[in-house]
Amino acid sequence: MTFDFAPNWLDFVSTATPYSGPAPVASQPAKLPWAPPPPCAPASPSMIEVAALVEELFTEGTLSYEQLRSLSTLPELAALLGDALSSVPAGRRVARAR
Repeated sequence: MTFDFAPNWLDFVSTATPYSGPAPVASQPAKLPWAPPPPCAPASPSMIEVAALVEELFTEGTLSYEQLRSLSTLPELAALLGDALSSVPAGRRVARAR
């Protein structure tokens, strides 16, 4: 371990300006005519959009057949996922080994 000794450190401390705190901030920023509206939460998706997303996830392989089948038992999605469930080829209906 090394120690750098600066013989004039005391001169620097004694001549330094005292801390004056942060600079004052304007109380309110100016309103600009092109300012964006305040952020708001997006609207909840409809059941049709949720069903389309579930079908897409199954088609790309993110959801397994068992997951698709369990989601199709939900009352909200049962009528919307019926066609997707019936059109699954027999090869995809086989449970994968874990």
